[in-house]
Amino acid sequence: MIGVAGFFYIYAYFCDSRPRHKLLKRIGEMTVGVYTLMATYMVLQSPEDKEAFLRFVPGLHNALFVYATLLAAVGLCYLPGRFVYDLTVILLLILTISTCLIDTKLDYWTTKRGLDYWNQIRLLSDNFTLIAGTILYLSCSKKRHLDEHE
Repeated sequence: MIGVAGFFYIYAYFCDSRPRHKLLKRIGEMTVGVYTLMATYMVLQSPEDKEAFLRFVPGLHNALFVYATLLAAVGLCYLPGRFVYDLTVILLLILTISTCLIDTKLDYWTTKRGLDYWNQIRLLSDNFTLIAGTILYLSCSKKRHLDEHE
């Protein structure tokens, strides 16, 4: 939910037609940065998440290492606000891959892990909202960047 809130802050920044104050965007970026760092910690330290990643993503430990490194790099760049646009592309790719390969396995999470069905659906909706937030960020910041240079 923290990452979702961060992208809503960023989206609110882009939707405001008045002259914008960058504080709203920075709060959103820092919130998304904290979310990605927490997600990195979770996939590395939670036995259930680590097992699910190793089970459903090809490449085993090498893929886990690359995924965690990219996710941590995104978080560490979102916090100070450096290279955010570039790393949002990476965030979009890794969120989409992890959501499609891991979180959509409802049978695994509900039957084998004992997670409530609607809790898993809420987690899926959070991930889809994050993916939509990254797409909106990329499209809005690209449009704004083009408008400033014309």
